[in-house]
Amino acid sequence: MVGAGVGGLACAIELAVAGMRVEVLERAATPGGKARRVRLGEVAVDAGPTVLTMPWVFDELFDAAGASFRAAVPLERASILARHAWSDGTTLDLHADRQHSAEAIGEVFGAGEARAYLAFCEDGRRIFEVAEGPFLRSQRPTPGSIVKLGVAGLAALTQIDSHRSMWRALEQRFSTPSLRQLFGRYATYCGSSPFEAPATLNLVAHVEAEGVYRVGGGMGELVAALERLARSIGVDIRYEEDVERVVVEHGRATGVIARETLHAADAVVFNGDASALGGALLGEEAARAATVTPPGERSLSAVTWVMRARPRGFPLLHHNVFFSGDYRAEFDAILRRDTAPPEPTVYVCAQDRGDVDLQVPEERLFVLMNAPATGDYPRRWSDGERERCTTATQAVLARVGLTLEPSATVQTTPVEFHGLFPGTGGALYGPRSRGAFSALSRHGAASKVPGLYLAGGSVHPGPGVPMAALSGHLAAAAIRADLGSRGAS
Repeated sequence: MVGAGVGGLACAIELAVAGMRVEVLERAATPGGKARRVRLGEVAVDAGPTVLTMPWVFDELFDAAGASFRAAVPLERASILARHAWSDGTTLDLHADRQHSAEAIGEVFGAGEARAYLAFCEDGRRIFEVAEGPFLRSQRPTPGSIVKLGVAGLAALTQIDSHRSMWRALEQRFSTPSLRQLFGRYATYCGSSPFEAPATLNLVAHVEAEGVYRVGGGMGELVAALERLARSIGVDIRYEEDVERVVVEHGRATGVIARETLHAADAVVFNGDASALGGALLGEEAARAATVTPPGERSLSAVTWVMRARPRGFPLLHHNVFFSGDYRAEFDAILRRDTAPPEPTVYVCAQDRGDVDLQVPEERLFVLMNAPATGDYPRRWSDGERERCTTATQAVLARVGLTLEPSATVQTTPVEFHGLFPGTGGALYGPRSRGAFSALSRHGAASKVPGLYLAGGSVHPGPGVPMAALSGHLAAAAIRADLGSRGAS
């Protein structure tokens, strides 16, 4: 196993449960991949995902290993999903209870928009119910597999609303630009623009309404629990082991080389961005296992700030979103790949807060603005550009009365993300979703090189903590099927 991200750990656990000997080699000093932590002195701050959805994915994983996810990882269900604010002074909280959210929308935007929201929730539920089996839990669908399903397969593509853009669907549902902006933001959960991503992604609203959970101690505790479970069932995890090459003999992957040492294997799982394989970063022989995502097809990157700070002037909750004045201009700037947007939408996670405001001298904050995945062009990220992003973010927050007074800060740009996740240019979600066939365009678990399998957010079924875990599940299933058919050595 190459990589101890969420997908790699999930795959390792399933393979160990199946009785296989599993070794995980991770180039970093800690597990988690994009679900990482940054230390500010003695304080660890989540610097990736900040909440959990679809916990049933981990319930199933832990159950299969004879353990309890809920006993291992303390979860608190959020009653307020997020607080949203616009520069005109409008604020809106979305709630876990749909009717409560509808009432809040009605108070701010009118009864018609409240009814539109409830209909939108039904849209998302229908999409999720159709997509869960064939698109989320199953091996990657292909045009051929869809055709084999006949009328049912073609009907599924129609039912998941893949024929129109997310933004077009929102325009036809909501009359208020602010609500289109709010729900269009869900496209960024997979690093995409709502103006080109398929309306299938409106299922994210349903997923959040089904439950958003805060992890006690932060998302790093979920990663730690996965590591403990893996070790408890015999998985050998080694850190600071940079895999240099996937060994391919007679057309089949037979192991990896790390620190000039051969680690032989019946199957190799690569839990990293597929572009790293396609770009021959792990050897020319393994390069045909995947393709490189062209720069113009990459998902979004980000500029982030991890800080210990004192917020003033705005009542933060755990999740907070502060919108730009022109959403289309924001995404046009990102997708041109020239520069970060002059006026970004800013996400602030106040990690020590729940559903109420908190008055403490200092707290852990994670601040994010979307940016183009141009981390392999470091000249674009000069000191001046980094400072411009900081100033632009502060200006957006200042318009709603929020100021942050940090005592310690770490800024991360696409350049640093490209260093952390090689081959990506800083893209955090693999290829971005665009067009009707986005669900068919990601790599599946089984690669073009026999014996070499893929897991992680850049492959099917997509990015995000539960999706990465599902990718690990699919990789483990493919390995069990293949080794069972040929006989494991």
